[in-house]
Amino acid sequence: MQQITRYQLDNDGSYSVVATGVELETSHTELIDNGYSLNADVTVPDNKLISIDQRKKIFAMCRDIELHWGEPVEALRQRFQSELEIMNGYERISLRDCTRKIAGELIELIITFIFHNQIPMRVETSKLLQGDKAMLYWATINRNCVICGEQKADLAHYEAVGRGMNRKTMNHHDKHVLALCRKHHNQQHAIGVKSFDDLYHLHNSWILVDDKLNSMLRGEKQ
Repeated sequence: MQQITRYQLDNDGSYSVVATGVELETSHTELIDNGYSLNADVTVPDNKLISIDQRKKIFAMCRDIELHWGEPVEALRQRFQSELEIMNGYERISLRDCTRKIAGELIELIITFIFHNQIPMRVETSKLLQGDKAMLYWATINRNCVICGEQKADLAHYEAVGRGMNRKTMNHHDKHVLALCRKHHNQQHAIGVKSFDDLYHLHNSWILVDDKLNSMLRGEKQ
């Protein structure tokens, strides 16, 4: 079994480590002996178990789906867990002792399902998911205000676009956005983005524009 026995923090925020139990072929050792480095994929197991908060989110979302479709919570939970097992090649997932990483992936899967199928979300569920990156992303993609849930929201920029810039031709990939209804978008401009973040606890919550969002911001047909 491979083990990391020592580490040192590097300037870029990553770590240099000393590892034991790593299997190498002769060709690998020859390269190292001649002053070359080897590329390696290092995966450190997640030793943190699912949190109570994560369980609450999973069951709350399954309850919302049950209220809309009528399928029981337990059946929904098992269906989503089975889907994640197949997608990522996991052994049987249990909400009793799975890792936080797997629980996070399950939450993201259910959030995606909810937005794709336009499942109404109760206020208490929205509050549980406040600040969740997957929730913010899909709310923005579907143009639901991340503050109040109002539909057909604006795509609000974190960084100023600049006067004279044509939003339909510019590249937005270096920008961050969130879906905000007209009321909250106006409030963001009125009090400034930093005060807006403080008021609604949105620090580090703005979504980096991807190809899908860039296309939406340019007004291209979806």
